[in-house]
Amino acid sequence: MAITMKRFAWIFSIVGALSAPPLCAADYLSMSGAQLYARFCASCHGINGRGDGPVASSIRVEVPDLTLLARRQGSAFKRERIERVVDGRFLIGAHGTREMPIWGENFSRVEVGDPEAERTTDLIIKKLVDHIEAMQRPAR
Repeated sequence: MAITMKRFAWIFSIVGALSAPPLCAADYLSMSGAQLYARFCASCHGINGRGDGPVASSIRVEVPDLTLLARRQGSAFKRERIERVVDGRFLIGAHGTREMPIWGENFSRVEVGDPEAERTTDLIIKKLVDHIEAMQRPAR
């Protein structure tokens, strides 16, 4: 499959972001949920959350449409479950091996040994999940 220039630019920006020195947790904490989503989720899930990010086609499993999470659960946004998926505590067995980064580990890794790291990580994940909740499309 040929890589388009747009996809190449996205891949290059993601690789650059992931190989850059990690920000401290305070830097992540100062980001909005939309900024966190753009940095950590959009490459796979797409900027609008529909599972159509520029690298989605290179992943072995179908990347879920995050805008339909509540609809698939009978209009209930299962916040705690989504937080656990993002932070790595909830694995989805049907997906096989975990391809999504475990952001809870990544957010707290930047300040290993800091007793505030877990609390800060929880706040960062809550902001990110707030944004995902706001992306939900209403039932038809």
